Amino acid sequence: MMNEKLTKLSKRLSLVLRHRPEKIGINLDEYGRIEINEFIDKFNAHYGQKIDQAQIEQIINESPRQRYVIEGDYIRALYGHSVSVLPLQGPDIPPEILYHGTSPTAAKIIQSEGLNKMGREFVHLSENLETAKKIGRRHADPPAVFYIYALKAAENGYAFYSTKSGIWLVELLPASYLLKMS
Repeated sequence: MMNEKLTKLSKRLSLVLRHRPEKIGINLDEYGRIEINEFIDKFNAHYGQKIDQAQIEQIINESPRQRYVIEGDYIRALYGHSVSVLPLQGPDIPPEILYHGTSPTAAKIIQSEGLNKMGREFVHLSENLETAKKIGRRHADPPAVFYIYALKAAENGYAFYSTKSGIWLVELLPASYLLKMS
């Protein structure tokens, strides 16, 4: 479990790497990456604090959400972007079932219209039920949770992308591939 200081830093990383890179004067490449030393320099200059690679690695290692990754000399957010980014690799074959947690209000719309990415680049799906419930609780308690017939959808041409952290991404999914479980 991360301490309060690391949680605050993680939220700032999220803001910059997923939503507003211009806030600290950086440009992400088409995959959402930036050279880590440039990122650290701009982050520290903007926020007036000293974050270093060791602290970022601690956030990556201690966070249950696994939002970021360091790949060689680059850092990027794995998912959750509202800025336009491309997946690093082509579509993957998903597990047979994935899960999506949301609010009961949103669930009513999802049941008729399916899953849509709304203001994000992708819809986020979880490999395990507990993660979906936890995500859904951010919107309502109790949350609404859907079974996603992911493998069937993939076989019918819908592209799924693995973040390699238990979160899967899809651009949209018709309601016919969903079953509301709660």
